[in-house]
Amino acid sequence: MAIQQYGTVASRNLIRAEMKMLKHAEPIQVLTNFGDQKEQPLNKTDTIVFRRLKPFNATATEVPSITAASFITAEGVTPTANTISYTDVTVSLNQYAVLFKFSSKAQLMYEDDIPNDMAKLTGETMAEVAELVCYGQVKSGTSVIYANGSTVVGVNTPISLNDFRLAARTMESNRAKQVTSSIKSGPDFGVSSVEPGYIVFIHTDLLADIRDIPGFTKRVDYGSAIKPVHAREVGAIEEFRIVTSPLFAPLAGATGVTAAVGTSGMKATASFVDIYYSIIMAESAWGQVSLKGKGYSGVSPTIIPASVKNHANPSGMFGYVGADFWMAAVRLNENWMTRIVSCATDISG
Repeated sequence: MAIQQYGTVASRNLIRAEMKMLKHAEPIQVLTNFGDQKEQPLNKTDTIVFRRLKPFNATATEVPSITAASFITAEGVTPTANTISYTDVTVSLNQYAVLFKFSSKAQLMYEDDIPNDMAKLTGETMAEVAELVCYGQVKSGTSVIYANGSTVVGVNTPISLNDFRLAARTMESNRAKQVTSSIKSGPDFGVSSVEPGYIVFIHTDLLADIRDIPGFTKRVDYGSAIKPVHAREVGAIEEFRIVTSPLFAPLAGATGVTAAVGTSGMKATASFVDIYYSIIMAESAWGQVSLKGKGYSGVSPTIIPASVKNHANPSGMFGYVGADFWMAAVRLNENWMTRIVSCATDISG
């Protein structure tokens, strides 16, 4: 005779826990809402391959090199045939886990719902981990614009309009395309359209300097015709859309690593200025296997009440709340991303 057991179907508690975790992760996700996204099917190894089409007659650095005269045809002569080529970029998935433990007494007698709060914190922590994984990748690109000087040690000024215009010149000369899509909110894979523009990811400390740049348009002044690309978008500078996060931590000032603060008026740690990275992205500049989605890269929640007894917990003295997920991030085209290295004006008074 068949018997319905607890494990016969997926527990709705686990499904609800996953949705709750993702709900609390959404407001924190900034970088993880962009980039080319791939889903890794189950049982297909831990390596993802992103493939991009190389520009026609590209140079060694994959910059297009086309001469119109090379395409002139002669009567009765078949034009010379060309071929296309691709670049494969591979990345391996890593597993990340967040786990909290609570006692049976805390679950039964504490005035707050500890397991429920742990589930919320799990989602927030997962989102921060994912953001930092992506940030670690994109801030390490080879294209760099310094607010002044030619190395990090020489930088002691805030970001400027000229820095943005130099970034635009770099992007355009490399045939970079403006971002036109972002990853949908919610647990499933997919994208949604956004207004075209180059996306700039900055630490919140830079916002005061950004607002002082001539031509800065506040988000509230966009009007109904332009939709923000992200909930944390604060405004625009020419073709750039500015998105902030407190997670994009600066390089703290240190002897021999950054410039002495002197009379520069820049935010500093001790006597040396802090260095900030403004990450500028074009379409398909980088890719990720996101914490969103069902499958090998999805979120796997852990909900074990203290009342569940087993060999490791025979008296039901403790329980667990947490989750694990698989993800990876990778730079796909160094020509389509750059970062502006600058300081932040000290506004502490």
